[in-house]
Amino acid sequence: HSKDEHAGCRRIIKSLTEEEVQSMPDAFMPLRHYRAEKGDIPKAIEAIKFTLQWRKEFQVDKLVRAFDKKTSKDQGDEIDMASILRKESETGKIYARGYDSEGRVCMYMRPGRENTMDEDNNMRHLVFQLEKAIACSKKNGHGKICLIIDYEGFNLSKAPPMSTTRKTLDILQKHYCERMYRAYVCNPPLYFRSFWALIKPFVDPCTKKKVCFCSGKKGLQQIVDDMGGPERAKHLEKCAGGVEQVREFNPEEFLNLPLEVAFDEKTAM
Repeated sequence: HSKDEHAGCRRIIKSLTEEEVQSMPDAFMPLRHYRAEKGDIPKAIEAIKFTLQWRKEFQVDKLVRAFDKKTSKDQGDEIDMASILRKESETGKIYARGYDSEGRVCMYMRPGRENTMDEDNNMRHLVFQLEKAIACSKKNGHGKICLIIDYEGFNLSKAPPMSTTRKTLDILQKHYCERMYRAYVCNPPLYFRSFWALIKPFVDPCTKKKVCFCSGKKGLQQIVDDMGGPERAKHLEKCAGGVEQVREFNPEEFLNLPLEVAFDEKTAM
């Protein structure tokens, strides 16, 4: 990164307490906030402190360790994160599977498979899946992920309340800024345009540029091309232009994989 970015990151780190520095998930966090705030250092300092506080209150570390054999048994009578995540994952509404041509993981999001409508647990599940996807990309030297949002099977009865949509956007933009490489919206229903118009004001202009609407053969071909062509795109599911028969998602198997391993990884690489 540039000299300005280097100096900006140093100033951000200097403004943090020792505890805050220790709690950063990785060394590139200051840079992401510097870039997200377009080089405005006071804003970046405020944003990173806000996110570090949120991570602590939201118990992100505990969520991430929910299926760790060593820690899950010693959690006493606190919130049982593992049970929450198992319930939320039952229908396969969010999971990481496959990588783009450069090694960024693909995280599938399927609003049509919503099964709980429990806002707090929806957010816990989202954060767990984001942390898992980030760990998958990180092992390939990347800090960003690709989102594949598939609207197949979605209808208005499954639409989350506006507050859930706002919270989802908040988490993605404020606490996981500079983490999205691209978002592919597949099979958007006709009324999605009205929904997009409603949420557009809350979407950062840089994020808007990364959103691709993929309808029909031509739209889905863009995803196949970005994955590196048909040979490299064998892991893609049908909704995203995949032509191969891929294994059906198995939530229990997925949740018991190491954090940095995506579903069906052996055949995805």
